[in-house]
Amino acid sequence: MKRVKICALALSACLAAGAMAGCKKTEETTEPSGSVLDTVTSGSSSEAETAESTSQVVTSESSSEAASEDTSASSESKATSGDTQATSGDNSNVALDADQQEYANTFITNFAEQFFWDFDSSTAELDRYMDFVYIHLKINAQSEVSTAKNGDVSYEMFSAEKAQAVIGKYFGKGVKDEDIKKLHTPPEAYGDSAAGPYYKDGKIWYQPGAGESYNRIGIVEAIKNNGDGTLTLKFTVYEIDLDTFATLNSSGLKEYYKLTPAKASMDKTLKKVSYGSAVVDVSQSGTYLLKSYDVA
Repeated sequence: MKRVKICALALSACLAAGAMAGCKKTEETTEPSGSVLDTVTSGSSSEAETAESTSQVVTSESSSEAASEDTSASSESKATSGDTQATSGDNSNVALDADQQEYANTFITNFAEQFFWDFDSSTAELDRYMDFVYIHLKINAQSEVSTAKNGDVSYEMFSAEKAQAVIGKYFGKGVKDEDIKKLHTPPEAYGDSAAGPYYKDGKIWYQPGAGESYNRIGIVEAIKNNGDGTLTLKFTVYEIDLDTFATLNSSGLKEYYKLTPAKASMDKTLKKVSYGSAVVDVSQSGTYLLKSYDVA
């Protein structure tokens, strides 16, 4: 692996220390019970079915941990349960009610908050998915991340099983045990090597970083039905003012996930930093599964 990988991952990983107190959105959520996107889900891919089975692993976490992590569970469970329907046919716009807006914002924030860069599931390799899981867990499920030393090197680790669950949930991709075991063993001495991912003893290993807060959120401006079982989400990435972010508890942060585009644009605690689009599959239960992500 190359040095450029270290820099890219470090940009995300180095921000973790300040985030631990502020960002309370969870990785563990309740799946929607129905879909307002019925005209879309008929074309859902087999990857969506993979995420369906994987979600059982994700949602089986302890209730105490889920309660401490998840401020978006109620919105996600109702994200696609309203009366608004996507217009049939290609290139139709999808109207969102308040719950659906919150779900869409929360989904995109899972990527925006960790400075996720351009992504295409058709070409992405395993380490790209693992990088997402690592930072995602550090922000949203800290108890899933442990620490240890391997030789002279300090590492942060999470289980391979957890990685498979998170990848299934957010990308609809099944990852085989044998593919994970092909990752290199974590080095025992510092040198010119990547920060991770590595594999040993059933866990994924990363060299840790520390730094600023993950104070970015994504606000979905518009959703288009592509007519092929996918949606295109157009969104704006905002930064929450650091002084404000430092004071937020989980309920306070959740209020930002509820913002409409109009309210977000007028909020004086928010600063626009970029624009982007994401293409998602829609699972049978209505949850989104990322296929591509572009920011500018």
